[in-house]
Amino acid sequence: MLSDEKGFTLLEVIVALTVLATAILALVYMFSGGLNQATQAERYLKGIYLAQHKFNQLDLDDFKSEDLEGVFENYEAYRWQLQVLPYDSPLNNEDAGIKIQKISLNVFWEYEGSEKEVHLVTLNTQGGTHTASADQLGSATQGALSASQPPPTPKIKNLNPLTTLITP
Repeated sequence: MLSDEKGFTLLEVIVALTVLATAILALVYMFSGGLNQATQAERYLKGIYLAQHKFNQLDLDDFKSEDLEGVFENYEAYRWQLQVLPYDSPLNNEDAGIKIQKISLNVFWEYEGSEKEVHLVTLNTQGGTHTASADQLGSATQGALSASQPPPTPKIKNLNPLTTLITP
């Protein structure tokens, strides 16, 4: 008599619901992971934007800032730290008052219990600068340039219209 009835057994229904629930949970997990990565990317982009903005402000002041660290206005979760160090170069000239500085700017923020960071570095010329011919520069850098060989010509390989690979 039971063989004549049509429908699903209780066991088949339970197995089907278990498979469905597992699939739904996997989709929810992937969706939340994507949102987490999007949030992290947004914070990194904001850190890069704030670092570039601060770099531009410092550049306008010729990197002569009395503050070496601080918090960004309207972005209290982000803080910055500046480091100005002398940079060893054959172009430094004490007689002309020219010194090259290495400027490092770090931007920090907290994300999910760990500190994240963006680090920007540039070189800045402190003191009077003027244009010079290649011959004038050659005498100032003769020792540094004669010790090194010219860099090899890079090979450029087009991988696709959006990507170019440059190798030495």
